[in-house]
Amino acid sequence: MFCKSNQIYSLSCVSLLFLFLLLTGCTNMGTMGGGDSQGAYASSASQPYYPPDFREVLIPDGLEMNRDDSMFVKTNSFNGGVLTFDGRIDVISLSDFFEGSMPKNGWKLSGVVKAKNYLLIFTKPDKTCMITISENKLNFKTVVNIYIAQDTDSMSGGAGSTGGGENFSVSPLE
Repeated sequence: MFCKSNQIYSLSCVSLLFLFLLLTGCTNMGTMGGGDSQGAYASSASQPYYPPDFREVLIPDGLEMNRDDSMFVKTNSFNGGVLTFDGRIDVISLSDFFEGSMPKNGWKLSGVVKAKNYLLIFTKPDKTCMITISENKLNFKTVVNIYIAQDTDSMSGGAGSTGGGENFSVSPLE
């Protein structure tokens, strides 16, 4: 009888050890195979890129465009629009990124407001770019709005402008 209880105890220990190894192995396979969300996010993160209609503003990796809130406007005398992005990137890191990358694309930093929300203002001779960076506490994401305005009248000297009547277009970004 004493021998039989030792066998049951040994069998229980071996079963628990096997179950522990099985669970540990499954956990490691999920991590190595991209099963966890952080690993999948890191592998799907893209490199910084230039949006199609705003080729002078570099967008950092980790931000996704919100196409519903983005648009491009083009008239005889104006080109511009707004791009909206969100992602899980620190506000200060985003501000540092734009303050470093915009001058490399010919933009001059003209103004900065750093409070609860950040506002960065960049200019070129015929263009203005305002970037707002704020935190959305509901979904723990940072929202970036990029407003660009180009005065095409000043580029052409204002000649031939009809006030934007027949060439006005507003289109969603592709």
